Amino acid sequence: MEFKYKEPVNGFNDGLVVLKTYHEDFLERGKQLLQLVANLKEHGMNEDYANQCMEAYCHYAHATHLHHQDEEQSLFPLLLGNSALVDGMIERLMMDHEEIEDAWKLIANQLKQPEIITNFDALENSTINFEKLLREHLTREDEDFSPHAQAILNAKQRAESGEKMAEMRHLHA
Repeated sequence: MEFKYKEPVNGFNDGLVVLKTYHEDFLERGKQLLQLVANLKEHGMNEDYANQCMEAYCHYAHATHLHHQDEEQSLFPLLLGNSALVDGMIERLMMDHEEIEDAWKLIANQLKQPEIITNFDALENSTINFEKLLREHLTREDEDFSPHAQAILNAKQRAESGEKMAEMRHLHA
């Protein structure tokens, strides 16, 4: 079986739409990841669960990093300096990115090599923490940060940020 990252976004015409699409994808995949780990804890490893582990690894290993790059390189620079509040939000979101990446490292190697998973309780605890950090971060972005970004950015800037995101993936917007 081949595991390949599939971009959750169909188009990059608007950077804010790209980010929202990623958020929706992360929230859904977070539920699936938690269910997978619960299933592993209850039933143990089998071929189907091993494939799901590797699929989750493949997706998160690409999507989390890409999403953070999208924000840090394509969106945040357009917003910095508009207000002390927005600058503070960006600083907090960037600290979140580091925390999420660190939490991912705790589960990534296990998902990548499901045959090495021996402590399902530890995997469950690490996965719950990762998913919680990511979900809280996404909520903070959607509810607190995004309204400011939408108010500040005009259509041209939103399109430019989407184009930059596509360029980072070697795609055309």
